Amino acid sequence: MTPATRLSATTPFVWPDREAAFYAEHLAASNYVERVGGRLLELLGPQQQLLDIGAGSGILGRHLLMPCGQWTVVEPNAFMRSSIEHLAAQAPSVELSLHNGLWQDLPSLPLTPTTTVLCANIPVADGQALAFVQQVRPLATRTLVWNLPAQEGPRTYCLSGFLPPQLHRSDMTPGYQLTLAELPDRWQPDQIHFTDWAFSTLFASPDAALMHFMEKLGALDGAAQGLLERHLQDNLQKVPGGWLASAPKRAASLIWHA
Repeated sequence: MTPATRLSATTPFVWPDREAAFYAEHLAASNYVERVGGRLLELLGPQQQLLDIGAGSGILGRHLLMPCGQWTVVEPNAFMRSSIEHLAAQAPSVELSLHNGLWQDLPSLPLTPTTTVLCANIPVADGQALAFVQQVRPLATRTLVWNLPAQEGPRTYCLSGFLPPQLHRSDMTPGYQLTLAELPDRWQPDQIHFTDWAFSTLFASPDAALMHFMEKLGALDGAAQGLLERHLQDNLQKVPGGWLASAPKRAASLIWHA
């Protein structure tokens, strides 16, 4: 099966606005930009031109951009696009070109090759890693960066790594390893850099945390619900303003040089 065939056989996923808003709010309150953004600035330096594919709320791409940089963004979620517009409006010297689309839509979008292409945490379906890299690599005249999860833990919803395996029941394989296994030798990245960070959420009460995780986990039997309640009792941290749940994360920044 060719990459093009796989593309047509897979239904792309776009976050609902409610989930996107939760992710954006709590990612901004986590140390993601400080840790991952700081690491990328060390590696790449501030960017005059950036093509940000699957930009999410835009906080990572904006962090890498020079004050008067050219920021071209491709993002399929409406809430995230509004967040990007808000960020750009805070720095009027930034030149924003915003496109509604998935990575599968790249050939039909009016994009030109740019110095640096950033793909932050874009999940691709099994078997699509090569097709993805083939789509995005020609758009980078100097550097392509693809951030992927590298923690030995779940890669599903934001706080899944806060839960024990008996509850999240997810594959624990680091996501970047699955991607590398799909890429032929000539398409392997030139460098991989790892950065530890944590996704953190402040809940108003333990009951609010319980409701959040029950919604994510779906129907639980009595034993599983009891395990969840004990886990929250033992692991939520009481801090000023509420109760903190934190999931350890590790980012793998896959880098290709033109």
